[in-house]
Amino acid sequence: MNKIQNKKYLAVSFLFISLLASLSACDSSGSESAGLQLQNRPVEVPAFDLSEQQPAGGITHKRLYASYLYPGEKLSSKQKLDFWTGFSFFRDPWVAAPSATANRDGLGPLFNTRSCIACHTAGSRAKIDEEGHILPLSLVVRLGSKDASITTVDPIYGGQIQPRAISYRLTDAALVKKSPYTNNVGEAWLDKRYDKIPGSFVDGESYELLKPSYQLTKLAYGELAAHIGLSVRLAPNIFGMGLLNAINTADLLSQEDINDSDGNGISAKYNRVPNVITGTIEVGRFGFKAKQPNLHQQVAAAFRDDIGITNSSFPDESCTNTQMACNHAAEYGGHSLADLEIPDNRLDYTVTFNELLGVPPARNLKSQTVQAGRKLFYQLQCQQCHRPSYVTDAEYPVPALAKQTIWPYTDLALHDMGEGLADGVYEFNANGREWRTAPLWGIGLQQYTTGQQRFLHDGRARTISEAILWHGGEAEPAKQAYVALNKQQRDALVKFVKAI
Repeated sequence: MNKIQNKKYLAVSFLFISLLASLSACDSSGSESAGLQLQNRPVEVPAFDLSEQQPAGGITHKRLYASYLYPGEKLSSKQKLDFWTGFSFFRDPWVAAPSATANRDGLGPLFNTRSCIACHTAGSRAKIDEEGHILPLSLVVRLGSKDASITTVDPIYGGQIQPRAISYRLTDAALVKKSPYTNNVGEAWLDKRYDKIPGSFVDGESYELLKPSYQLTKLAYGELAAHIGLSVRLAPNIFGMGLLNAINTADLLSQEDINDSDGNGISAKYNRVPNVITGTIEVGRFGFKAKQPNLHQQVAAAFRDDIGITNSSFPDESCTNTQMACNHAAEYGGHSLADLEIPDNRLDYTVTFNELLGVPPARNLKSQTVQAGRKLFYQLQCQQCHRPSYVTDAEYPVPALAKQTIWPYTDLALHDMGEGLADGVYEFNANGREWRTAPLWGIGLQQYTTGQQRFLHDGRARTISEAILWHGGEAEPAKQAYVALNKQQRDALVKFVKAI
């Protein structure tokens, strides 16, 4: 263990001990009966601010809807019209070309799903794929290097497994002669299994976690390269992304502390990723490892990688050079390989839909139980990664998103989350144990809006409590402090997270 690692280990250990000692001074409702100290510093619980009830400022939903798929309240009529126009491209399925539906063709040749909404049900997360041998829909299998010294993607499968493919019949004799490759097939199936991990809280209440294991089967084009690993992801919530895009980069970087210079055990790090339009390297904001620097690139990449729709940001098909049937299927589809399958105006409408997608108002924040949970949230130092609030950039080009007080509860930074959540895969500057802090706003409504609640990058956690229990690495002391809470305190903390 080097000096930096040793310093960090001691800081984290002391933090854990301090938290346990401090929480023992709290009464059963979670209120402080003695001054809570953290590393010889008082833990400050900020006064409740009324703006917390409108977490997205003017982009907060007018009321509680049965879906996340509504624009923010304080938008112009024109913006709402553009929003619903973009929603049509988000909702409607794409079809293989050539077709009579010229505005919707271009699907594939390889793809995960036919529409955005198939993976983002109600603007949230689609029903998670069942355990077993599956052709995944809501789960996406990313491929990445397990070796920091090798930055190349898989030479055959690229950076993502696409389990579905368009089929076609060659009726043109000349094309048959030119293209004998008619076996365009999906790349692989996924074998997903869960092991049950039992555990118990300090007060004796038991819990059970689901630990997933993943293996690709029926690989259509041969085995993966030796340096390639799997990173399985459940499509994330998409509401509020425009406001995350509107946070000033300087406000994010002010939180960066890669070497834990303040000794608090937290080492916020921002991914540095390419902007494919400008060619510059920028701070990553979107994706589970912050792979994309802005909302436009996030949407454009999803079109190409998930649906097989090429665009001006990602003009090349996802077929690799060895996937001859895929390449010929693309050519047979009626498009020149140089053509774009979604023009910029339709792509921009889809980005606008995502940008103006509102966030639900907070619920019952003033109740005694939720306020007790709010206090515990700060006492356990959850806010060190789940930063509660920002004021968005006053110069952001969409005025409705500019200078808004928002409460997303994320720093958008990468953190070491421990071996339990590790996928072992590198993604630019993110290593195999690092994940971007997920926003917490609105997640308590997933059961209400979709009939299912699943948390963490691959949806392994069925409850907020399970998600907390999977925290490790930098979050290990906070997790252990949560385990030490009594049931009334744990329930209060979870109710706060559900309410924001």
